Amino acid sequence: MQSNPTRDEVDAMLASISAPDLDLALIEEQVGTLYGLTGIWRRLGGEREQNFRLATGEGQEFVVKVASLEEPPESLAFQIEALDHIARIDAGYPVPRVKRILQGETMGRLSDANGQMHTVRVLTFLAGQTLLDRIKSAGHRLQAAELITLGEMSGRLARALQGFQGRGSPASMPWDLKNAPQLVERLLIHMPERIRPVARTLLPDLAKATSEDLPKLRAQVIYNDFHESNVLADLIPGVSVQGVIDFGDMVYGPVVQDLAVTIASLIHWADDPVYAATCLARGYQRFMPLEADDLAVLRRLVLARLLLQVGIVSYQSSVNGLDTPLGDLQAFYMNAIERIAQVTDAVFVAGMLPSVVPMSRAVYTVQSLPTPSLLQHRETVLGKTYTFYNEPLELVRGRGCKVYDASGNEYLDCYNNVANLGHCHPYVVDALTRQASTLNTNSRYLHREVVRLGERLSSTLPAHLDTWIFVCTGSEANDLAVRMARAVTGKEGIVITENSYHGNTSVCAPLSLIDYDANDRPGWVETVPPPNLYRGPYRQSDNDAGSKYAGHVDSAARLLDDRGKGLAGLMIDSIFDGNGSLVPPPDYLSEVYARVRAHGGLTIADEVQMGFARSGTHMWGFQAFGVEPDIVTMGKPMGNGHPMAALVTRRDIAAKLQANGGYFNTFGGNTVSAVVGNACLDVLWGENLQGNAARSGATMRAGLLDLMERHEIVGHIQGRGLFLGVELVTDRTTRAPAKLAARWVRERMKSLGVLVSSTGPLGNIIKIRPPLVFSNADAARCLEALETALSQVPADLRPKAV
Repeated sequence: MQSNPTRDEVDAMLASISAPDLDLALIEEQVGTLYGLTGIWRRLGGEREQNFRLATGEGQEFVVKVASLEEPPESLAFQIEALDHIARIDAGYPVPRVKRILQGETMGRLSDANGQMHTVRVLTFLAGQTLLDRIKSAGHRLQAAELITLGEMSGRLARALQGFQGRGSPASMPWDLKNAPQLVERLLIHMPERIRPVARTLLPDLAKATSEDLPKLRAQVIYNDFHESNVLADLIPGVSVQGVIDFGDMVYGPVVQDLAVTIASLIHWADDPVYAATCLARGYQRFMPLEADDLAVLRRLVLARLLLQVGIVSYQSSVNGLDTPLGDLQAFYMNAIERIAQVTDAVFVAGMLPSVVPMSRAVYTVQSLPTPSLLQHRETVLGKTYTFYNEPLELVRGRGCKVYDASGNEYLDCYNNVANLGHCHPYVVDALTRQASTLNTNSRYLHREVVRLGERLSSTLPAHLDTWIFVCTGSEANDLAVRMARAVTGKEGIVITENSYHGNTSVCAPLSLIDYDANDRPGWVETVPPPNLYRGPYRQSDNDAGSKYAGHVDSAARLLDDRGKGLAGLMIDSIFDGNGSLVPPPDYLSEVYARVRAHGGLTIADEVQMGFARSGTHMWGFQAFGVEPDIVTMGKPMGNGHPMAALVTRRDIAAKLQANGGYFNTFGGNTVSAVVGNACLDVLWGENLQGNAARSGATMRAGLLDLMERHEIVGHIQGRGLFLGVELVTDRTTRAPAKLAARWVRERMKSLGVLVSSTGPLGNIIKIRPPLVFSNADAARCLEALETALSQVPADLRPKAV
């Protein structure tokens, strides 16, 4: 739960920053030197910056913005980087473009008469009148189609910002709705008497919404300021948005907050504020779909923004003596507050559909057979193939952490790490469809996206890992890694952990002992025991457990040498999925790597499971242990369901493979896949899903430990971030595995609408591995279902009472 700002922090947020007042001649001279721009200057207004309109002799027009000494430079850089990001993602969206100084930087520095240095920014000038001026001059009331258009433009801007990962977002600022209850309480004394009673009545509900509900919702950098003074528009015929300006109120916050600001800023120009809100939301969701949890809090966020508008404008007028463009709108705001306060949350959003609507059975009766018949039909076409659950599910739709079956039943997906960013993430889907409708071709042709993808991924890895090969599956990546290790070392043997899984090619299948009898493994494969501190040979109480487990590499290498195979490499996870989400001791991987290298082998980090931020602490699982592999492979989460994978290694290793015949993959690194990979990184970083994995993972782990305290059948909790295992036992002393109970719990949780898996060499571990958008509310639902299932395990499957 977020901490509330103190009274001093509230006062600091409300304190105004005065615009500087530098001599124009001084500014002209230095802007000419920095930017090479000269022309006709005209002073513009500005509360925090000294602004000028500059028209050059070449017909170009710019806005020159000189910042106050009190303005943090990082917040100005944050705005500039956001504008650059929007220009890359949605080049047609009408926002100012950044003019760089002659040396290439996005901002300049100029000195005032006292030698103090001010940050200066130059942006392209957007011509046009504000929507506020247009409406006032025309005496216009916004109609449904116009409101939908405005909602679309607000949602489109949110979509363009979705992958933005710039740093410098203000930690606390007055227009961030998470601070609204504390600010409104502080501002009550300055508000008109008419609205104070309503505000006091609303405060407890607003406090609950911002402290308890907001942290659970999907978040990103949001514009947070789509109102009539920042939108340049024409009204005839209908609304046509020509520009959006002023990015000084951007914050990292819930997407629904962005819509709430848009609604609170525009509904007073329509006859019915509730209907106006519905129209704006309809337009917004054409670009940024919202879930039911978002809409549940929307009315309260709109009220929070309206109260801030009344309170802050009143404060600025009475305390700071400032007149703002919003000052004339106070009566409109108060009317809207009184009207919306009278309706319930459900009534307010009655006309707004969430992005995922469970389909009725009738929709699918023509297209789909009942599940048992479909299973039989599948087997006549595909043969006997693996399916989940005793009664397989026919899934037809998904969004976020939710999936839906053909009957319209909703399930919380706590298992699927393929949809790392959540099922059908709209940003990724949009990127895929745009590129698929433009061009898709293989990587023997030049295209920028695959180069950009490799560069961006390289920035997250040790510097020596600089050469990429893109493939389609993790199996292909691991197969190629083995080929590389053999090409470099001239040896054949590969060491893996017992009960591991590394793929299904002819090379990787023998490395996937989870799928076949260990007695059938070929002579070039040798195993070591996984570092199981709960039931392995060396346990939690053994301070040298990591070193002892690592010592098995030496004996495995000697066995390979005895067979004439030698040690080409070790392929190893940073979390041991097939062994039930095991986390190795802190010193284990470093010792293992050292021993492999001492035997002349290469180290291969299989990051198909733990890569892409699932640990919550690092982008890649191996980074938590301070090791640097020779080769890293990755797959499943890389494309959020689109089939793509990759291998990265040192240049000399890749060159050795090329010298031995090379490698080419027709679909690896194709144009669409590269675009999808970059879109996935945009979301992963832009929505800070690594941070979310840490937060919701901690919530899950705490809840699981609580369940272990109360349920004798739970013997151990293991895992990291959003990769967790719950080991079930029939006896805590002997640690006898409860395999049948684990299967029963898995099936019971499915019947409760929560999807998990059972795994481990003994089949007794409940695996919890949800998409990284998994929220605290999702965690609560998963824990509740697990609690119910554990409580109902049949007596003959649970520990016997002592």
